[in-house]
Amino acid sequence: MKLKIVCLILFVITFCGCSKVSDNPFMIPVNYTGEAVMKVYTENSENAYKVNIICRDSNYSIKVASGKESWNSAFLSGNRCVLNNDKFPESSVVIEKFNIADSLIYDFDLKKFDSHFDVLPEELVYFDGTYKHVLNFNKENLLPNSIFIYKNDNLVKTILYEKINMEEL
Repeated sequence: MKLKIVCLILFVITFCGCSKVSDNPFMIPVNYTGEAVMKVYTENSENAYKVNIICRDSNYSIKVASGKESWNSAFLSGNRCVLNNDKFPESSVVIEKFNIADSLIYDFDLKKFDSHFDVLPEELVYFDGTYKHVLNFNKENLLPNSIFIYKNDNLVKTILYEKINMEEL
């Protein structure tokens, strides 16, 4: 009888321990910093850019380096953008009512994939009506690894994260 009780207690502890995993589901990083290589494809060319991203509370700071020059952009709430070039750091420009900010940060905004999962899928797909975004994860740290963006089944952009850190809320 004691053996049955011990087995029952072990079963309950094991069962409760397994169900506890679902209380802490995987979440897409909303606030994050990262370094990535973004490639943009056309019919005749492939252009690569080194990109540093900081996202905090839906405000983005993006540094894009393409060969000899580098541009820093800070996209702030209220459609404000602060723009400067590394060659002329004292000459920053503030653009009020910068209406294309959403389209510039859209590819890096991971909230479009925001879902809670008990088990991390191999990839997440988001289709906005024009573009299909396929997010893949790093199997070691479970953070985003790459985003492939397609239009009409043609690859138009890739974002390959070299480093990504989830920020605490």
